[in-house]
Amino acid sequence: MPEKAELVITALQQRIGEIVSNYETQIAFLRAEITKMIEEKDAKIQAVQEYEDHLNEISQGADT
Repeated sequence: MPEKAELVITALQQRIGEIVSNYETQIAFLRAEITKMIEEKDAKIQAVQEYEDHLNEISQGADT
């Protein structure tokens, strides 16, 4: 009987290890996705700022 309990415990430990590994993989994936989205947002903000600067330069040139 103790052998059977040891097998069950070992199987449960293995399954818990698999679940934790999958969890850590998903967390890493989500962090990477968040980082990518933040970088895309920052790039868009930068592009808008550069375009606004360009329009301001054009506007100032037309005023003189």
